Amino acid sequence: MAKQVTKYESDGVTEAQSSYDEGTVNDGATTTARRAWWKNTSTNSETLEDCRFLRAQVGANDGYTMLQIAEDSPVSAPGAPSLALQAGSELEVGDYDYRVTFVTANGETTGGTLAEITTTGGNERVNLTSIPTGPTGVTKRRIYRTTVGGSQLKLVAEIADNVTTTYLDQVADGSLGANIPTLNTSGSADTWGAGPIEIGDITVGDYAACWMRYSVPSDTSQVGNPRRAYVQFEET
Repeated sequence: MAKQVTKYESDGVTEAQSSYDEGTVNDGATTTARRAWWKNTSTNSETLEDCRFLRAQVGANDGYTMLQIAEDSPVSAPGAPSLALQAGSELEVGDYDYRVTFVTANGETTGGTLAEITTTGGNERVNLTSIPTGPTGVTKRRIYRTTVGGSQLKLVAEIADNVTTTYLDQVADGSLGANIPTLNTSGSADTWGAGPIEIGDITVGDYAACWMRYSVPSDTSQVGNPRRAYVQFEET
């Protein structure tokens, strides 16, 4: 069977833990939603087939029936901005690639549609216009760019709103920031239910994600018991 890595987020964004224990959940409470990731890390190109998420039991009387799961519903990556040269000298002369991402409360999309431009002597700034705005839930956009003639996109700037559609890039190659994300973490929980959630095939290197939470009835007889049921990944 292909390998898989399970990660539960500790803060809604960061992949941090291989398991998660909510501890005691009181009557009438609903816990913070946690996202769980599964990645196919096979070294022999083995596809994970007919995959699904489902609830699983840890021990007796541990709140299994109170565990809810939901599909991850990520925001789609944006389209491309428009690019134009502007007089300046901060960038180098040559080819540059750009992509934009959307940022939500839960994370960030992967890079959007590629935009390309070639700077010339004396025209070593790039004016970005028609920068895509996102759907409800998008709070920021980030602009990524290669170094001249390069392939790795790195952070140029963050636009801290979902309104502004222009940006003048005069950031030198040596001042670029972090690499562009390779995993879309922008999603939020879709409809909560008992599962299972069918997710289909996962090829090598691909991820799948779902959300989990506990919703404890106000009249439960299990008050004070640890909640250690969990979301399980399996091939059917």
